[in-house]
Amino acid sequence: MRKQIPAPLRLPFLLFIFCFLLFGCVPSPTATPPRQTPFPTLPFVEGTATPELGATNAPGTPLAPAQTRAPIQVATAVSIPTNSALIVDSLAPLVQVTIQDPELPVSLGQTVPLNVLAADDNSIARLELYDNDVLSAQVGAITPSPVYSNQFLWKANSLGKHNLRAVAYDVSGNASAAAQIDLNVINNNRAPTIMITFPSGNKDAELGAPIMIQGVATDDVAVTRMELRVDNQLVTFVTPEQAEGVTPFSVAIPWTPKTTGPHSLVLRAYDNQNQSDDSLPYTIRVFDNQAPVVTAQSEYTTIALGEILVVNALALANNGVARLELFVDEHLVDAKNSSAPLQQTSFQATLTAPDLTSGAHTFFVRAHDVKGQTTDTARATINVQEGAPRILHETRAEETTRTPLPPTATATPQINLPGPPTIELTLLNAPVILPNTAKIQLVARGSSELDRVELWARAPGEPSARLVAEENVQGATDKTLTYDWSAPRAGVIEMSARVMDNLNQASDSAPLIFSVQAPPAPTPEPAIFNFVQTWYAESPAARYEATFAQFGRALRGTFLERRADGKIFNGSIVSGAVNEKNVLFAVDFSGDAGASQHQLLFECGFNARPPVLTCNYANENNERGSAVFQPLAP
Repeated sequence: MRKQIPAPLRLPFLLFIFCFLLFGCVPSPTATPPRQTPFPTLPFVEGTATPELGATNAPGTPLAPAQTRAPIQVATAVSIPTNSALIVDSLAPLVQVTIQDPELPVSLGQTVPLNVLAADDNSIARLELYDNDVLSAQVGAITPSPVYSNQFLWKANSLGKHNLRAVAYDVSGNASAAAQIDLNVINNNRAPTIMITFPSGNKDAELGAPIMIQGVATDDVAVTRMELRVDNQLVTFVTPEQAEGVTPFSVAIPWTPKTTGPHSLVLRAYDNQNQSDDSLPYTIRVFDNQAPVVTAQSEYTTIALGEILVVNALALANNGVARLELFVDEHLVDAKNSSAPLQQTSFQATLTAPDLTSGAHTFFVRAHDVKGQTTDTARATINVQEGAPRILHETRAEETTRTPLPPTATATPQINLPGPPTIELTLLNAPVILPNTAKIQLVARGSSELDRVELWARAPGEPSARLVAEENVQGATDKTLTYDWSAPRAGVIEMSARVMDNLNQASDSAPLIFSVQAPPAPTPEPAIFNFVQTWYAESPAARYEATFAQFGRALRGTFLERRADGKIFNGSIVSGAVNEKNVLFAVDFSGDAGASQHQLLFECGFNARPPVLTCNYANENNERGSAVFQPLAP
């Protein structure tokens, strides 16, 4: 049974026959030129082979050697490939949009990554992102492919709810159903998060050797400044190259310690709303590379047999003196440990050696600092003799008892120590309103050399005061310090300060009590009038009806124009915006076949009581008019 060639297969088949005939008509160099006899039209029969085509010679002409060809098998109509260009693509692509934390509010000005993934049976051509029905961004596929993804960086520039929709288009112009997500934009109410990344663990540093302090701060919007504070004093700060800030913001700040002892380091970060937060404090202990200095002496060079050798020793060390040891004849006989080695840079002790045998003995004192460095005094000689004059002095007693002095002819003069140091605490900036810091001034004075100053604070909800700052003030008798302290919360703050001198005398300041106020509430934005209803305006030429749908300050909706000649046009409000006094919206009639080129643009003044829109408008021909809209009575 013969069948007609299906329409989609005719063109490939004709091309095949044309090429075959062209090849078959090319003469061989030795063959007799064939006569130009037309080939008969061969019907296409499904499942049959094409007959062999040979040249036909003229009468009386010797036959040329025939070229041998293998029979050409023609596939059936079912197996011949079709032309894909003739198939209409009507399948729409699929699209999805994802965000890392969809339930978390977005701060004003924050950049939010939106991941859009699209797939199609053919190829994706472009992706579009809409914010409250307004095109926000679009991207074309660099190389169209069945699966395409893109990350849109959407920035929240207005408060309120935002409906974000992603739409994908394939190469045939088919649009996907929109994938959407709702985000709530609020004022920035989150301070930056900051941490010190290096150094970590226990850190000792050498006096005068630079240390690199590294940290990173993140914020939901942008970090604009990073400060290094040492012992609650600003040392330096770093800002990013972008004036508007970046997130995350990493810094590496060199710091050179100039005094020994423990130092508290804090990194403070600020965001573009001037909100700040501190890292956890990190303590670095700074040591001097100089060994301690020590002196020792005995009051006598000769003592009686049975007497006790008494040696007075004094050690000085910038790092702090940890221990004094007495050696007699190269053997350790006595030692005394410091009760506060990190703070005690001057340590004086009395060391003793009992039960010395008769004869000459050598002794020296060894001083240890907290870094393990040692220094020995020069060797000294003490002679022990039978019957030597008795030495009258206070002997070293046990830790819990004191041996009474033997009676003497005259009283030992009393040593009058200077009075203890004093310290005053003052608040320099009252009132304190968060997030501002409290500026605290400390004035310490002493009759002897001061040692260190401590600042203590108790915030609301804390059971006891905690140490918030410590300063090494050695070498001074009068010191004024100023601290910028950030209260953790609003309420009544109780502060006190303590000062210690090199004689281990301490004094506390009078308590400083002040209030920290919460930041003022943000000024609420004026309420937006609700335009969601039908408004109408009449003129001799036409009657207009606008039915608004409102999304925050954006307007969309439908529009009806009834002309005096009886024509009715239906349009869409494709863009619109409102504020307290003005309303702007545009109407597109492209969906109405009778007015596909018709457009209207309205600029209106708004009065809320009574609600009236006084508008001037222009059409597609720049013809102008005016209209007064009122709410349509229900």
